[in-house]
Amino acid sequence: MPDGVSIVIPARNEGDTVGKIVTAVINLPCVREVVVVDTASWDDTAKVAASAGAVVVEEPELGMGRALKTGYAAAKYPWVMKLDADLEKFDPKLVLMLAEAREPGVGLVKGKWQDPNDDMPMTRLLVRPAIRQIFPGLRHVRAVNSGLYLLNRDLIDLDALVDTNAADIDVMLRVHMAGKEVVEVEIGQIGHDPRNVEHYNLMAENILQLFLQHYARQIREADKGT
Repeated sequence: MPDGVSIVIPARNEGDTVGKIVTAVINLPCVREVVVVDTASWDDTAKVAASAGAVVVEEPELGMGRALKTGYAAAKYPWVMKLDADLEKFDPKLVLMLAEAREPGVGLVKGKWQDPNDDMPMTRLLVRPAIRQIFPGLRHVRAVNSGLYLLNRDLIDLDALVDTNAADIDVMLRVHMAGKEVVEVEIGQIGHDPRNVEHYNLMAENILQLFLQHYARQIREADKGT
């Protein structure tokens, strides 16, 4: 198995849950450190995370991509695992499962999970159709929008990642464009906080913009080759 991993947890006002997540994973055999990115929280997120043993770094600007870039850059190890801070049902074994799935040629291991309260509208209606049209080499990935994954950070330009909540998808696309394999591991059922319509509307706009940007890049590169 490759070397150990850094776990990165973006968190904003997650003082009620982040400590439990850190405690559950920090002593696992493959985990070398846990980095919690505090994004302008006004509760005790940073204090709780630090008390549980995490390294806390501050990111004053909002946006999932901003938090990921800060956390991935702060991590000491090239293999970084992104976890959510608001997980209600969480089995730390998933960390081991993702770590064990690393093989030569693999750059990203996605956690494939089910949430009984979320029928994945973004995945069904937007992300997977866009992948079929623009990135057909990723058609095998079912949990395309999963935010639980293990990444070889050195494969991508962190500064180029989008700042929005489309960043998890951008990570997958960039690993694929780097010529590395994206694989999935079934990690069972996980519960997230319910999302409202406004959340999905903004997320859809950010994801659409991401795919249009990558499609435009493909066209520019194709034009250069003619």
